[in-house]
Amino acid sequence: MKNKTFYFVILMLFGLALSAQETNDTDIYTQFERNYDSLLHNYSMKQYAKLTKQRFPDENEDYSARVRAEELPDSVIARRLRRIPSAIELTYNEQVRKHIIYYVDKIGDRVGVMLGLSKYYFPIFEDILDRAGVPEELKYLVIIESALNPTAVSRAGATGLWQFMRTTGKTYDLRINSMIDDRCDPIKATYAAARYLKDLYRIYGDWTLALAAYNCGPGNVNKAIRRSGKENFWGMYDYLPRETRGYVPAYIAAVYAMTYYKEHGIKVEKISRPLSLISDTIMLTKDIHFKQIEEVMSIPLDQIKEMNPQYKMDMILGSQDRYSITLPAKRISEFITLEDSISNYKKEEYFGAGRVNNGQIANGEIEYRERIVYHKIRKNENWSIIAKKYGVSVKDLKAWNKKASKRKYLRVGDLLTIHRKEAFRKETKTEEEQTPSAFNTETPIVSSENEAINTQTSAEEIKENITGKKPEQHIVNHKVRKGDTVAKIAKKYGVSINQICKLNGLTKQQAARIKIGQTLRVK
Repeated sequence: MKNKTFYFVILMLFGLALSAQETNDTDIYTQFERNYDSLLHNYSMKQYAKLTKQRFPDENEDYSARVRAEELPDSVIARRLRRIPSAIELTYNEQVRKHIIYYVDKIGDRVGVMLGLSKYYFPIFEDILDRAGVPEELKYLVIIESALNPTAVSRAGATGLWQFMRTTGKTYDLRINSMIDDRCDPIKATYAAARYLKDLYRIYGDWTLALAAYNCGPGNVNKAIRRSGKENFWGMYDYLPRETRGYVPAYIAAVYAMTYYKEHGIKVEKISRPLSLISDTIMLTKDIHFKQIEEVMSIPLDQIKEMNPQYKMDMILGSQDRYSITLPAKRISEFITLEDSISNYKKEEYFGAGRVNNGQIANGEIEYRERIVYHKIRKNENWSIIAKKYGVSVKDLKAWNKKASKRKYLRVGDLLTIHRKEAFRKETKTEEEQTPSAFNTETPIVSSENEAINTQTSAEEIKENITGKKPEQHIVNHKVRKGDTVAKIAKKYGVSINQICKLNGLTKQQAARIKIGQTLRVK
């Protein structure tokens, strides 16, 4: 009882953050249908439909040949639920029956698709949930939360497979910024969900209450406990928010449908996910745009995006933070070989004078600035662990913290200085505003090491270099016209400003004062 009181106090301290997990959606069925419809637009689902040359069945199809749940006696369904091994109580009553009829009789076709997708997702969920020490059957929550759609977004803003609200996601260490949303990362989001559910169980000591709190927030569950005087889900049922009353019954129904689908004649759709066991993940150290990978390695852009749903802008700033990319396993070794070439391919086009979602950043270009952050040393941390966390070397970490490096052991509570490279937008200026000193804003900064790459490599040259063939060199000149600047000329020919300066022996100040009629070598 003492422990329970302790956890209630903790929840009151950050109850606002966790109560934000509540969604304003009042109809679980509507949410499921919306997430399912969105799922059909994913790359793998389109490929599935194309290969089978079939459309996805709709709710108007005749499933009369199936064994309908509404025709089964209560005793049969109740007995089946009792047979399912589960640490979470699977109560059977009229509310649960209503949801079972919905999943089995009304959307059996969609359950078939969920079963096909579960062949990929469930082994991942089971492993993570088991490691976290929570029941594996919590994996079925994802059916009612997102219909196994990793990019599902509710009207209230809950996002991803586990439908985290922004505040709750950040509370559980999910990165959410303009570049990335870890709520859409199947692995990271599952780790966060496991931690959150485990914390909720520690508070209530009851999994059905933990599920209710996951849906509507601990604040609403605590309120229902006070008003009802009960500490179990069914005892406080009438005091919970409307959607939460249906949430636990829907969970039990999803467990039933995903377990006894064969008894109801539901067909498992054989969907081959690109994110299957034949995929692999690698950490990046360079900035990579998905279109660079598509053009050099001929991997469809939609497939890359689906395999990496957490990235918002079709790009990964590997030089800025510890980011990873998932690709087909059979292409990983090829990617490792070509990583430098891929990052340099059309670099100015994708990371030069502006990009947004399609490779353009409005009102500026990227520059990398050094930012100092501080890390408070925790128990059991060492140089290697901290360096790995921030994506820096142990050597650099010790160089930045010379005083601490002289001690034999790190002291818990001390602060370490970390130097990080982060990407920022540069403000652009009009031609009239440009001066020789302002000319530097046009200079491309292409890596966190501040090593400017002066040549642009074409996809053909990259492929030729794999075979050992040296591409032919062609000299290209440009005659300066009215309105030309070195930056415009560089962009026109797909080269860097530094390359033009080097080929013509120009300083940046001289390059800023080019004249009409002057001939410049650009390649």
